[in-house]
Amino acid sequence: MTDREPSGVTPHQADEGFEDSFLARNHIHPVVFAFICLFLVFILYQVIGGTLTFLFVGQTEITPDNVTAVRLLTLLGQIVFILLPTLLFARMMATRTAPVFRWRTPRLLETFFAAISVVFLQQVLQIYLFFQEQVPIPDSIREILEPLRQSLDAMFRSIVSAETVPELLVVLVVVAVAPSVIEEMFFRGVVQHAFDRVAPGMLSAAIVGLIFALYHFNPFAFVPLVVLGSYFGFLRYRSQSIIVAMLAHFINNALAVLTVYLGMENEALVGSTPQGDAALAPVLSQLLLLAALFVVSLFAYFRFSARVAAESGTHGEVGA
Repeated sequence: MTDREPSGVTPHQADEGFEDSFLARNHIHPVVFAFICLFLVFILYQVIGGTLTFLFVGQTEITPDNVTAVRLLTLLGQIVFILLPTLLFARMMATRTAPVFRWRTPRLLETFFAAISVVFLQQVLQIYLFFQEQVPIPDSIREILEPLRQSLDAMFRSIVSAETVPELLVVLVVVAVAPSVIEEMFFRGVVQHAFDRVAPGMLSAAIVGLIFALYHFNPFAFVPLVVLGSYFGFLRYRSQSIIVAMLAHFINNALAVLTVYLGMENEALVGSTPQGDAALAPVLSQLLLLAALFVVSLFAYFRFSARVAAESGTHGEVGA
């Protein structure tokens, strides 16, 4: 057991089910355990799962002929190599898994404004990516990065593209439903719970957000992934419910899928052209508007989550 309890987590919440756990009996530090879990899931999902997918498909390139198999193997890999180990890790952390995942049912308006805030935040981050692409880089570096960026973009589009409604539903399950549940149980459940034991809740959310971004291996979307991962962690911390974080994660991924399905990738920016170009002034105006809407929805979320935040002891830190 740690010498101090993290700010925003009561002693009862932090120690609930921990005294008789595998970690307590073997004197394993929660953060050390978290990094062990991260390493094991990386080996299981990225290395073993990736290798098995390659052996089954027979090639690294995703084509129309093998995309269905890749999607199904991705879903199976998430279940076998992330979800099942996550459940085992949770049992090792506490004698009851409820304190690890925190399945509190959020209130309606609390959920609504958390969901709306993610919609606006995603659009803000899309504009950030537009400006990021305008940053000049030396040709020598661009020649190295551009093939990688195109490869990642092609892989993403192959996975999320759908020609029919049934195919769209399959894509939503693989890209939005499964990750929103499984990744949140691992990152905002097991990993964040471990950091919550030794760090303030907001710091814990930020650290896990950084780890979440690193795990996705996309340097071009690193900043948005850090922001989104940290925000999911904040929602889980503020609401004391992983359900809110799962909903936010689902909305973010589902919107990305629907944007591709509807062919709206280049229509998100005001005044954009089919090539993805846009005038600076309209984009800045759009950014300010979306940022303002995000702030308003965030304040509304603060208001409707104040009761649970006060009851759990997170109110003071979040408002700081």
